Amino acid sequence: MLSRGGLYALQAVLHLARAEQGDPVPASRMATELDLPPEYLAKVLRKLRAEGMLASTRGARGGYRLLSDPRALTVEEVVRPFEDVQPLRRCLLGGPCTTERPCAAHMRRLEWNEARARILANTRLVDLLPGPNGKGTRPELPTLTDRT
Repeated sequence: MLSRGGLYALQAVLHLARAEQGDPVPASRMATELDLPPEYLAKVLRKLRAEGMLASTRGARGGYRLLSDPRALTVEEVVRPFEDVQPLRRCLLGGPCTTERPCAAHMRRLEWNEARARILANTRLVDLLPGPNGKGTRPELPTLTDRT
C-alpha cells in the first residue's frame, strides 16, 4: 500500500508520461484531470522537481514535464521521496520481535516486505501505461531528451 503522497506522485508521473510529446502540463489541469487536491498535488510536484524527475516552466504555456524515460523509471524511484520503502520495523503484534525470537507474524511480515520491495523496484512506469495490447507496453512512447 502506498501513502497518499506516494500515490499522488505515481499518478502525476504517469499522467506526465502520457502527455503529448512531453508538452508541459499545468498543475491545475493535472489536479482536475486526476481529481486530486490542487494544494497537495502542488507539494508533490515540487518535491518531484527537487528530486530531478520533473522540470517546470512558468507562464501561459508552462507546467511540468517528465525528465526521465518511462521505460527506465521504476515505481520505487517515483515513490521513494514520499514513502519509507524499507521493511517495517515494528512488530505487528506489538511485542518484542527479533529475528532470533520471532513472533507468530514475523516470517509473514518479512515475506510482505520483500514482495513489496520487489514489486516497486521491478515495475517500470511503462508497465503501468495503457498499450496497444492492453499489457502496459507502449513502444510508441517518445524518447525523452534532456530539456533542462
